[in-house]
Amino acid sequence: MKKSFVGLAGTALILICGCTQGVPGGPGAPPASPPATNQTANKPIIGEAKETFTLSVPLLATSLKQGEAKVIDISINRGTNLDADVTLSFSELPTGLSVNPPSPGIMHGESKVSITLTAADDAALGDFVVKVTGHPSKGGVDAVNDLKLTVTEK
Repeated sequence: MKKSFVGLAGTALILICGCTQGVPGGPGAPPASPPATNQTANKPIIGEAKETFTLSVPLLATSLKQGEAKVIDISINRGTNLDADVTLSFSELPTGLSVNPPSPGIMHGESKVSITLTAADDAALGDFVVKVTGHPSKGGVDAVNDLKLTVTEK
């Protein structure tokens, strides 16, 4: 029993620390296909690098039943000197699933935005991964993270 708990706790720690990291964005982020240089030289050990940001989505899959709506939060983790607004977009939405507002923004003084996920009565059933992309208003690289969804029957 004790060994099972230790194994479970270790697995949970790995999931919490490593599975919510998306691709960083912002003016200070390296390009999507970086040149052959050492990009880790300026990266801090903890936190975000200057003028970069990452998006945080719910750690576990968000479950919806057909015909149901659910509110979730998407947070931004800003590096130093990033005072840009960030506009979110959603791609690879399953059939019958909508996001409201469709292009929410996280203003420079805010740390999160709430969105409503709505599954239509005839929404596709199953497990899905929706790409959440954050685009900074002052240019730079977009940040991307995966939002996991499960749609079940009514």
